Amino acid sequence: MGKKIEHVIITGASGPLGSMLVRECLSHHVSVLAVIRPNSKNRENLPKHPLLSIKECDIMEIDQLEVEPHYDVCFHLAWSHTGDGGRDNPMLQYQNIEATLKTAEWAKKMGCSIFIGSGSQAEYGLINRKVDETTPERPVTMYGVCKLAAGKLTMEYCKQQGMRCNWVRIFGVYGPYENDYIFTSYLIRTLLAGKEPLLTPSEQIWDYLYCEDAVHALWLIAEKARESGVYCLGSGDVKTVQEYACITRDQINPAQKIGFGKKPYAPNQIMHLEADITKLKTDVAFKPHYSFQEGIQKTIDWYEKKCR
Repeated sequence: MGKKIEHVIITGASGPLGSMLVRECLSHHVSVLAVIRPNSKNRENLPKHPLLSIKECDIMEIDQLEVEPHYDVCFHLAWSHTGDGGRDNPMLQYQNIEATLKTAEWAKKMGCSIFIGSGSQAEYGLINRKVDETTPERPVTMYGVCKLAAGKLTMEYCKQQGMRCNWVRIFGVYGPYENDYIFTSYLIRTLLAGKEPLLTPSEQIWDYLYCEDAVHALWLIAEKARESGVYCLGSGDVKTVQEYACITRDQINPAQKIGFGKKPYAPNQIMHLEADITKLKTDVAFKPHYSFQEGIQKTIDWYEKKCR
């Protein structure tokens, strides 16, 4: 075992995954510095806890954030311009590469010996099959290109600085706090409103992982991984999107209709997205705790409370 983790930094901490990672880290009784955007509307996603401190900072200016340098791990989840057409804007996406490198440099000054970055399945491009860490990366979006570049450059920087760097390529994660345009969020909110969700034919084979399992995997990587490298993070189990939609509908109201085929597939639609999590299982003993049925019910329960 390496040095015991006692103090961590989380960027993007008020986002859907970040806010769950904050809770995961607090459950291990470590102190958390949560870095969030100035005036973040999602600040309320974070719990009140004596071991949690929150700092507002534009991620491009993180090198100017002054805190006591006593941290062990930096989880970098912050990434700007993921919606509203920004994913394919090269200039906007490029800023995230610089922000990631700045964060790694700042994390080193803060004492961190481990840097965990959030990558994406988009780094692989149109794979349409099960993928692992050896699958060639051929991104087709600016978002994917810049995630790939950020990961490669940050791993090289950390190597030069004697830091362990793990770049975690996240596949489909769902749960509370998601943006409205995310599939599971749209589906649940529409069904709870008694309306018909309008979907594609939904024949894609997809890999969905509940958010609590996802952040537990990030914690295990920080705690147990022995060397730098990439990890693919998914559930290791797949279904068609139509199956996911029907399971969700049946747990809300089996009588409701779903409008399959009422929307076209997106250009360059990936039809088979599946993570091989063998490396995660072997290196850090990761095993998802929640089935999709269990995870989506927890998510539905959260939305029902939110909508009251």
